[in-house]
Amino acid sequence: MEFIPEIDIEVQTQFLEGDSYPEKQRFVFAYSITITNHSDGAVQLISRFWHIADANGKIQEVHGEGVVGQQPRIEPGKSFQYTSGAVLETAVGTMEGEYEFVTDNGSVFTAPIPAFTLADPISLH
Repeated sequence: MEFIPEIDIEVQTQFLEGDSYPEKQRFVFAYSITITNHSDGAVQLISRFWHIADANGKIQEVHGEGVVGQQPRIEPGKSFQYTSGAVLETAVGTMEGEYEFVTDNGSVFTAPIPAFTLADPISLH
């Protein structure tokens, strides 16, 4: 029977008003991600892919090894949390992507990161 990992990804976002300069079209956001391994075996996050879009339709794509300089190994029933950031030219945007993992037996799989919104709370009112 093939091992099919079950990974849960939760996202929380925050607008960083003190680092943003709306008059210069610079809106800075932090996002905290919790990755939980609900599988019976350990997994290691080896790479990430992000698709970031602002309200003007400008797209940024980010590919890279690991997250925040790490390639964390996540044991069964455990979580890994990190915080990173994004800079947009508009007060609202979206991010989505995927993580690539490897299991202890060498199987590689991807886990989707569902789309989430980055928004200056003032722009939503």
